Amino acid sequence: MTFAQLRTLLAVVETGSVRAAAERLVVSQPAVSGAIRSLERELGVAVVARQGRGLRVTPAGLAFAEGARRSLGLLEAAARRAQSLEAPESGSVRLSSVTTAAERLLLPLLTTFRRSHPAVDISLNVGNRMSVWEALADHGADLVVAGRPPSSLPARVLATAPNRLVVAGPARAPLAGFDGRSVEALGSLTWLLREEGSGTRESTEELLAELGISPPTMMLGSNGAIEQAVAAGLGIALVAHDAVAERIADGSVALWACPGTPLDRPWHLVAHAGEPLGPTAALLARAAVEDGGFVATAEGRRTLWPGGGRP
Repeated sequence: MTFAQLRTLLAVVETGSVRAAAERLVVSQPAVSGAIRSLERELGVAVVARQGRGLRVTPAGLAFAEGARRSLGLLEAAARRAQSLEAPESGSVRLSSVTTAAERLLLPLLTTFRRSHPAVDISLNVGNRMSVWEALADHGADLVVAGRPPSSLPARVLATAPNRLVVAGPARAPLAGFDGRSVEALGSLTWLLREEGSGTRESTEELLAELGISPPTMMLGSNGAIEQAVAAGLGIALVAHDAVAERIADGSVALWACPGTPLDRPWHLVAHAGEPLGPTAALLARAAVEDGGFVATAEGRRTLWPGGGRP
């Protein structure tokens, strides 16, 4: 079986159709169907089955895809390491980051990094905490920037950067029914939440549980939407201070007093614990410490400066 067959199966599993998989892979639909049939002949089992006018992935197909995703990620990561050994300055690195960290930390870092390393091929995937940790577990990312990694994940924390979560509310237009910033009053207001799987949402739910309140909530799908909704007076939100610093400065958003806040939720720069870090990925990780506001951990110093040197 080939890399192309494995990528084709994963595209079908993730998109749910031959047409969408073909569009993602930039190939014809017959090419997708042919790759799936060839894979089925080699496996001796059906990985997809007809369902009405569409198709469904069989249990056997799902089981194989789970292992194929990890295996393909591991092989591609090994290829990136091998290629970067010859020329780290022209290698490739895959990053995965939660939204706030990407916007506030990684984009400025990558701008600086590209000036001194213009030939490095960088891929940045932005998602919620669940998706970025899955990328690391499946070897789909060389480096991840997010909150604290799950204890079940084989992860090496190379560096950390400060991140404070604060409660932000409108500065100019009072919210309907608001009569003070007591815990009871906070419980009567609408709290704006990110989607399921977001680290900020998880922190918000933990804070509300600690406060013993069950306020009305509204889910918004991005940090930008939450910032605008807060400024417009739709509700209040637990957000990264850096994400609302400009709005606080222009007077459209204010910090609201709330017991238990601010919360310290530092960003973590993480690599897979079970695999060596490639030279190009190490270049970027060192830049995060030297130019990007991160502080190396003891593990990071051993990994990034094995012969000693700048921590």
